[in-house]
Amino acid sequence: MSASAEYVRSGAATQARIAAREPVIETRGLRKEFNGFVAVAGVDLRFAGTGVFGIIGPNGAGKTTFFNLLSSFLKPSAGKVLFHDQDISRLNPQAVSRLGIVRSFQISSIFSHMTVAENLLLPMQRRATSGCEFWRRSHGLEVHRQEIHDIMDQVGIASVWRDEQASALPYGLKRSLELGISLATRPQVLLLDEPTAGMSSQDIGRIIELIRSIAEDRMVIMVEHNLRVVSDLARQIIVLQQGSVLTVGSYDEVHSDPRVIEAYLGGKRGIGGNGHA
Repeated sequence: MSASAEYVRSGAATQARIAAREPVIETRGLRKEFNGFVAVAGVDLRFAGTGVFGIIGPNGAGKTTFFNLLSSFLKPSAGKVLFHDQDISRLNPQAVSRLGIVRSFQISSIFSHMTVAENLLLPMQRRATSGCEFWRRSHGLEVHRQEIHDIMDQVGIASVWRDEQASALPYGLKRSLELGISLATRPQVLLLDEPTAGMSSQDIGRIIELIRSIAEDRMVIMVEHNLRVVSDLARQIIVLQQGSVLTVGSYDEVHSDPRVIEAYLGGKRGIGGNGHA
């Protein structure tokens, strides 16, 4: 039986009800090889509804490769990725983004030489144009003034930063700006690659609440090493090991699963809520 991100192991009735729901994203036999090395080995998963889905696993488990397949930054060696039953496996990343699947990266990907407002303006204008009108910045900033203000407010960037270069932002606010840029595309699905990497404890707490708010009305799929973040946010956790799905369940279920303990720590003890995946 293939694992499912919507598979809740607490009872057959719950499983049957969830399995009947229409998936937003589904992978079927998803496989990726690099010169004979199998990084993702025939993964079958279904993601339905809103909320946060966490992807964890020890180093080398295939998390990043799987994430890159979902967002079409890599093409599968076999199998497919479906978005609302449409095969998106061979589309380019830009086409996947236009469909409503938007991802962030572990490394900061803002335009440092542009202002905070201009960073947010670019995806807003690209929603409706080819992008060339972005260079009419003053016009665009005026047209989208309220939306820029609303997104800055949503991600916790004070209005005083609006016309400052993005390079001037503290690190935590740069990561918030990345989330704001993603939100400006109006995504259905947001893919977050280690959104709290390199953050202070204070910034991590703020980002946790921000992601929780974002996930109220959309799906968020998140690769994250910090298990505190995963335990606080994820309604469902997928554990990968050596390119395959080891188990799927709630945090409490995977936290106490002997196979997960073995995969992380050689069976010596449970994985800690403040540890790293």
